[in-house]
Parts: sequence; structure tokens; C-alpha cells
Amino acid sequence: MIRIPLYLVVAQWALLLCLAVLLIAAFRQLGRVTGQAATPPELGPRTGTRPGRIAYERLSPAAPQGRLPGPAVSTFVPGGGAPALVAFVDPTCPACEELVVTLGLAATTGELAGIRTLLLTTDPPGYLQISAAFRATALEVGRPVDRAELEAYQASATPLVVAIDPTGAVRAAGSAARPDEVSAMISACTEGSIRSWDGHAGDLAWTRESATSPSVPPGG
Repeated sequence: MIRIPLYLVVAQWALLLCLAVLLIAAFRQLGRVTGQAATPPELGPRTGTRPGRIAYERLSPAAPQGRLPGPAVSTFVPGGGAPALVAFVDPTCPACEELVVTLGLAATTGELAGIRTLLLTTDPPGYLQISAAFRATALEVGRPVDRAELEAYQASATPLVVAIDPTGAVRAAGSAARPDEVSAMISACTEGSIRSWDGHAGDLAWTRESATSPSVPPGG
């Protein structure tokens, strides 16, 4: 009969216990990582905040390489007594192209009258040429000069529309592309009393959903 020394038995059990603790810790860490990956990033600034200025290079889809002749840099400053819609869009994003077309139609019908409307993209200027919607738009298009200024806008995904009231405060923020969604954003920056399908606003009737969830028309 083979007798195992007591210290070896104790060492084996201690090793098994350590392995069990390590496995439990590994599974808990995996759960945290999985949970974080499943949570979408915040999209757009919170309602009531004042995100601040954005210096941008003025672009024109009709000009060579997308650059507009004249002063290269302009500055968007929220407030000043006029509402504003700032749309973060990229020419390589199909939903962004839809938004650019929708905003263009709203401008044509006068729905954007009195509202400062600015399209911002972080893509290289030459990329504007690959999108028919960007080439044809008459709306102001710019490329931010300082990425740090965009942190307050939390433009982690496109399209993102930020509705800003005349005082410079954010009234609504979220993805938008369809005419009813854009109309809701316009109402938000001029009246601040409509209901959201995506994004967030100060009124209790508004709800914030994941940026990846299906859009629901206002009031739906």
C-alpha cells in the first residue's frame, strides 16, 4: 500500500482551491467584458448641456477635392438667439446620405428657415465626391479642425443630429434620417416640446434608446 505524505495531500487540495478561485475570477471578468461590449456607447450630448464651439474647415462638394475657395476655417458657436441643427454625417454611410437628402428637402420647403444647419464629417474632403447626396447638397458642409472639440458632442456614430435651441442648450440628440425624424428634431430646437423616437431630451415624454435599435416615429 502506497502512502501519500500528508503535506502532498494538503498541497494538492490547496492547488485545486487556487485553480477554482482563478476560474471563478476569470468567468466574472469575462462577464464584465461581455456586458460592456453589449452596451452601446452614449450617442450625442445630454439634454440641457451646452456643448460649445466647433472650428471647422469649410467644404463644398462641388469644388475640387471638396475644398471651398476663400477663408479655410469657420467656427460654429451654439446660441446667439438662433436655433441650430448640427448633423454628424459621413459620405460612406448610407443612412447619412438619406439624412443629407432629407435635410436638403426640408431646406427647399422652408422648414429650416431661421435654423442654422451644419453638416460635419471627419472623412477626408475627397470622400465627398463619392456620394451623390453630398455632391448635390446646398447645405453647409465642414470638417472639424480639432477633434477634442467634438468630445462634448459624443459623436461616436453617424448619423447623429443635435438639436440646439436659441440659448445654445441641447434640446435633443440622436440618429435621424427620415422626414418625420428630421421634423421632430426641427421641432425640438425651435419648440422643445416633441416626443423622441431615439436619443434623449429633457421632457419626461422623451425616451433614450440604443443607437442600434430600430427607429420609431415620434408618438409611436
